[in-house]
Amino acid sequence: MRPSYLRLFAAAACALAVAGPVLSAPKNTVRPERPRPGDVLFVTLRPEAALLRAACSWCGRSYQFLPTGDSFGLALPVPVTMRPGGHHATIYWKYADGHSGTDRLTVEVAARRFGVQRLRLSAGQERRYSAPETAREYKLIGAALGLVSQERLWQGDFLMPVEGRITTEFGLQRYVNGRFGYRHRGLDIAAPEGTPVKAAAAGVVTLADDSFLLHGQTVVVDHGQGTSSLYLHLSEIAVAAGEAVAQGQVIGRVGATGIATGPHLHYAVYAYHEAVDPRCWLHLPE
Repeated sequence: MRPSYLRLFAAAACALAVAGPVLSAPKNTVRPERPRPGDVLFVTLRPEAALLRAACSWCGRSYQFLPTGDSFGLALPVPVTMRPGGHHATIYWKYADGHSGTDRLTVEVAARRFGVQRLRLSAGQERRYSAPETAREYKLIGAALGLVSQERLWQGDFLMPVEGRITTEFGLQRYVNGRFGYRHRGLDIAAPEGTPVKAAAAGVVTLADDSFLLHGQTVVVDHGQGTSSLYLHLSEIAVAAGEAVAQGQVIGRVGATGIATGPHLHYAVYAYHEAVDPRCWLHLPE
């Protein structure tokens, strides 16, 4: 080997010794493997060294990974309008020592069909949807559902907050007086008035309001890291904003306040301000 090559070899070896070994990329997983529109996609990142930052690009938005024990995780919404087929979640990561990279994960979205529901409302009920007071309701509820607190407060499967007959499923396309209105964003559960309503998971109450004209008496619970649950049409509220609640704790009672055809609970779960099917939280992937 010529002296010039020896010098180059020695310089390269010295540079590698200074830089240290190249660290392995984080181990990244998504569950479930075949989510449906309206489901939740759980993305887990397990770094091999101290992590400086990491984010995931999904459906045109970027989400910051947050710590969950010895790993980092995200609970991301799969939009109800997403077409079946292959989609991608791209993970960007950077270690504290400067090493960085990307990982592109394929997500195969399964097909799903949602039903149609046709409602007839009186002129007075229709006016409530456009009343000035209604704009205030949407603003307050939207602010509560949009919180992204750093700590994950929920552990394991969610509970169904009340026992009863499900009268309206998640994702139904609702036509009001012959015109398309909106998609139903939760589950309607019929139960006798006064039936206790329980917190689906541990969290902190971010909204408890008994003055809403459209939604009736309302409670929102923040479960941490972009996940919240919503409880509407209550006859009684048993908690206050800022109060920590345990899974299964009574937070109110079934009613028919606001626009409701009878006593029932409208129960919804949101991931990063987007409604997802509450049923998929009852049996979470490991």
